[in-house]
Amino acid sequence: MPRILSLSPTAVLPKPYPHRLHIPGGRVPKHELYLDLSSLEDKGWLSGPGQDSPPPGFFDLPSTRADWLPSIREAIANHKDIDAVNIYRCNSTEWPTPQLWKALSGGRPTHLELDAGEMEECNYEGLKDVELAWPLKSVYLQCYEGDGERDWEGERSPGGPQWFKPSFPACYAGIETLVLHYASDSLYFYPEGGARNLRSLTVMENNFVATFARTVHCNPLTLQTIRSVTLGGEWFIEAEEWHVERMKDFFLNAKALVNIELALNDAKPFGFGGGTGDGEGSDISDEYPEDGDPATSTSQSPSPYLGLSDVLPASLTSLSFRGPANKLMLDDLDSWIRNAKRAAWLPNLRTVALKLDLPCHLESAALDEAAQKELDAKVHEFLGLLAKRDPAVQVMEPRTVKEMEYPLEF
Repeated sequence: MPRILSLSPTAVLPKPYPHRLHIPGGRVPKHELYLDLSSLEDKGWLSGPGQDSPPPGFFDLPSTRADWLPSIREAIANHKDIDAVNIYRCNSTEWPTPQLWKALSGGRPTHLELDAGEMEECNYEGLKDVELAWPLKSVYLQCYEGDGERDWEGERSPGGPQWFKPSFPACYAGIETLVLHYASDSLYFYPEGGARNLRSLTVMENNFVATFARTVHCNPLTLQTIRSVTLGGEWFIEAEEWHVERMKDFFLNAKALVNIELALNDAKPFGFGGGTGDGEGSDISDEYPEDGDPATSTSQSPSPYLGLSDVLPASLTSLSFRGPANKLMLDDLDSWIRNAKRAAWLPNLRTVALKLDLPCHLESAALDEAAQKELDAKVHEFLGLLAKRDPAVQVMEPRTVKEMEYPLEF
């Protein structure tokens, strides 16, 4: 049984963590320190019929325990085997506070989990306040906004990482596995000095195309170190042509990549008429001025799933791709079939999954019944060609988008 030491900053008992830890391969830590900050969350209020104002005391929060920080220091001092720190609902630029980070000094975890929420920010950079750097191997970060931004006064050549400012402190530079969940394009991974040893990168939901493109653009060494990429969602907010080109360029030139897992669809505008379905939304088209730079927004996002079969590296041993059922993919499948007929295409491939079941977001590309049957037949032909290879490529079912947030182990 996993050992979990749960602490709350108030008299409210900690809630169970609603996920399993995002440790590669689903490994269970020896001892997890779980800090549940949810009792200090700001409460939102939506007025409704006969409810123009919240009831008395609605916004009142419980008092922080006087022994909150001492209890963390005591846990670190008394449990030297803590190898995972999990901080839940740290949904503020001030959380975790510098005092909380310092209270964690002396710990030696190899996994850090920060769960702020889908549309929130958190003080992930506060890890630099820990007095002795942690030997982190893996990090899961769920939040929206990050500390990254365009370096408007730097070099204007798009050929180097100087286009963007570092977005993480140097204490994150040595991690091997990173999951960025619900990230905007300001939450790309660019630690000070650059990523040194990133082996597995997962970017899911929201601006995942832009976030991935900026991450690999800012860290040239990832071409040599990354072995596994998981990327996608049922939709994304928007992306530039530059972002899609940079993603494909990385796939084409990666030297160590053995696993690619993708769930790619067309953009779904996030703002008025868009959003996550929870009533929240913002128009990010105003984030950058229209000046032609790769960092700027446009109203038309490219389809990132097209042309992928021509940019996959020969080093791949595992490929999983989910995409939309539409006319664009119907035509693009011809390239997948053509490549599958060539023995030189992905010669090291051992497992493959291809499923076109994501919803069509392009009204003009919707399939009628006859076209859907043609698409299904092409998928069957493609998979059949690989299954007939010697040795045969094993045909698998792709993981669900929900499962893709949990990193595989390589």
